[in-house]
Amino acid sequence: MKVYTLRFFEDEHGLARRLEFKAPDIAGAVAIAQREAAKRSAELWEGALKLCTIGRSRPEMAILAAF
Repeated sequence: MKVYTLRFFEDEHGLARRLEFKAPDIAGAVAIAQREAAKRSAELWEGALKLCTIGRSRPEMAILAAF
C-alpha cells in the first residue's frame, strides 16, 4: 500500500494539519480523503505529487474535486 497525505489549511473550521494514511490505490485514497475532509477543504498528496483538491463550497457540503 502507498502512503498518502491529506493537507488541511487553517480556516474557520480549524487549524492547519496533515493526516497521513495508507490506501491500495488513488481511488481508495480519494474515498478516504473525502470521508476525512467531510467538513473542510483539503489537498491530497502522494509524496511530492499533488493528486487533487477536495473543496467544500456550501454548508450543504458539496464536494468539488479538482484533478
